[in-house]
Amino acid sequence: MNAIKILHCADLHFDTPFGDLSREISEIRKEEIKETFSKIIKVAKSEKVDMFFIAGDLFDNLTAEKSTLEFIRSAMESLNDIKVFIAAGNHDPYSTNSFYSMIQWPENVYIFNEDIEAVEIPELNTVVYGASFKEKYIKSSNLKGFIADKKYENHIKLMILHGDISQTEGGNEYNPITLEQIEKSSVDYLALGHRHSFSNVNRVGNTYYAYSGCPEARGFDELGDKGVIIGEVSKNYVNLEFRPVCKRRYRIKEIDITGLFTSDEIKDKIISSLSSKEMEDDLFKIILKGEVSEEFIIREKVIENKLKENFFFIKIIDNTSLKVDYEALRGEFSIKGIFSSKLLKEIAECEDEDEKEVLNLALKLGIQSLSEGEVSLDEN
Repeated sequence: MNAIKILHCADLHFDTPFGDLSREISEIRKEEIKETFSKIIKVAKSEKVDMFFIAGDLFDNLTAEKSTLEFIRSAMESLNDIKVFIAAGNHDPYSTNSFYSMIQWPENVYIFNEDIEAVEIPELNTVVYGASFKEKYIKSSNLKGFIADKKYENHIKLMILHGDISQTEGGNEYNPITLEQIEKSSVDYLALGHRHSFSNVNRVGNTYYAYSGCPEARGFDELGDKGVIIGEVSKNYVNLEFRPVCKRRYRIKEIDITGLFTSDEIKDKIISSLSSKEMEDDLFKIILKGEVSEEFIIREKVIENKLKENFFFIKIIDNTSLKVDYEALRGEFSIKGIFSSKLLKEIAECEDEDEKEVLNLALKLGIQSLSEGEVSLDEN
């Protein structure tokens, strides 16, 4: 059976600013995206792939360093005879003023334009379709009405798009692709970009499709392993796998601190809950849970500073509740009792969950303030 080998990646977002991180860590993460891309290039070479796909958002925004542009050009050139196909995404739409136009691409690189194009590779009995974002938004899918040309009926048919799968036409502003459109396309494999998590390799009709996800996560909404898709595609069949390549992972972990009374105790509990390798390698958001004394005011920044030597990056979120008998407190003839009674009544009557969360926080901070005489409002 005739088959070709591909590597499919997307959403690298070179020169992401990483605004939630310190300047030092942000610069490290920018360099690590380059390191990860170099790793992907090595995988493509060692696995002897025929084609290398980048399904959009190679760049993050309208700012990129000249050294980054040269790095990308050099990396593509190093692939030699491996054919590279790029479809620009919503973060880096293709135009005469885009970064794509500022790079003198080697001959093995092809960048798709706004409308779906076909590039035939006779020696591989393959045709590659693709299209790019020309502006930030595409409200009507560029896959709408597309059917692969019958003259390529005996070819392996591949496609690269950046877009967001939708249940309905026009369901979003990022090239809303429907499963019906994917099925009608009659391509053998559709390589997608836009969603930052691996989607698994799925099938509708005779067409396989997948999101590779991003190779490196950029925030706590992008958890777990990140990587690329690699493997073989033939007529109506694929043998593709997800390959993790990320340098670091974003992790969220809940720690119960019930019964603890000091920041040092919290520090020790967190350290004992994780391995040294995890702390050194990954970025953590630690959510403190459980019940604490009303006199114990948790200061997230203090705990973060105590732990910064142990972690590459750590963010502390206080989500504890107070160990308080609210019914008994409600009956107290005191400022604290009157305050608690009023807030508890408002919480009981509140139907909006976001507003209720604010009221619960106000209750907690108010009781701590009245118990301690002061209160800290750390930014989360």
